[in-house]
Amino acid sequence: MSVDALAAPKSRLSLRALIRPIASPVIAVVVAVIVGAILVVALGQDPITVYWTLIQGSLVGWPNLSTSLQYTTPLIFTGLAVAVSFRAGLWNIGAEGQMLMGALAAGIVGYAISLPAPLHVLACLVAAGLGGIAWAAIPALLRVYLGVNEIVVCLMMNPIALLLTGYVSTHLLKAPGPTNKLPDILDSAVLLNFSVFSQLNVGIFIALACCLVVAVVNAATVRGFEWKIMGLNPRFAYYGGIHVRRNAIAVFLVSGAIAGLAGAEQVEGVYKAYYDNFSPGYGFDGIAVAMLANSNPIGVIVAAFLFGTMNAGSAVLQMMTNVSKYLVQVLQFIIVLILAAQFSLSWWNRQRSGVEAQAAPSAKAEAEGDKAQGAV
Repeated sequence: MSVDALAAPKSRLSLRALIRPIASPVIAVVVAVIVGAILVVALGQDPITVYWTLIQGSLVGWPNLSTSLQYTTPLIFTGLAVAVSFRAGLWNIGAEGQMLMGALAAGIVGYAISLPAPLHVLACLVAAGLGGIAWAAIPALLRVYLGVNEIVVCLMMNPIALLLTGYVSTHLLKAPGPTNKLPDILDSAVLLNFSVFSQLNVGIFIALACCLVVAVVNAATVRGFEWKIMGLNPRFAYYGGIHVRRNAIAVFLVSGAIAGLAGAEQVEGVYKAYYDNFSPGYGFDGIAVAMLANSNPIGVIVAAFLFGTMNAGSAVLQMMTNVSKYLVQVLQFIIVLILAAQFSLSWWNRQRSGVEAQAAPSAKAEAEGDKAQGAV
């Protein structure tokens, strides 16, 4: 056999391995665009004009681009937080609550403590991470030691976080005035802003650095490999010598810390104080970002930028055309539905394969038993 004959299957295999992870997200986006175009036509509008207006309103010109990057930043944090847990087979969908608790902690440290500028910023970031960790530890411990489903606990913890932070910002530590907020943070705790047209700040580089760190951990460390094996098969991971409980707690805490940093970026870089109910749902959008990115840290950046540009361009879309800005939400919902359907189908196929694999030895043993009885 020639060398070329051996190289051809290898190249085809590598190309297939490269395309496979991005095939599902690309299909989901394409289907969403097509369905959105059909809806726009049904409304009597030109889909090409509508989509071009959406692109212009989010990418053309520094004012529009900076706004898109501002919307992208919190989605990178929350998407990465969810992706870390998804990759390890854990469903931390409580990033919204963890972000709120992190934002509250950053807001308190930002106005109550006086420190030099670099140290004050760092102190707020650490406080936000600890706030997210504290809120993520609850579903983690319940899941690991009591077997309570983390999805249920996270869904319950999100509104509790909203009510708790709301009580603090409207009663306990409310700033003077009619607005439900904490006092403004000190100037030494403010993140550097990059644009006069938006609230884009240095937090985007912190988010990108987090993605880079997680990518390195996943690709080049033993801990990252253990988390991957846990996500693929926790039983195999256990019998392979991996401490599943300890790693599950670690995954939850890392995920919560990253979500908490999203809150710090909003407080220190966007609002300059903690405002009650400031989030439009960044934690929940992070779930869609993680699904679209297939839990890949680099993919999270791309997916977050896609969602961020769509959110930023929606206001321009409504002003320039007769199409509602909620078209963007419809497109996002379609993407999530398609990805969820693909995940459910994949999960069902794995379950069916497992059942068939268990049934095969039983059927073989039964056939051999019948053969033995016939011989007797």
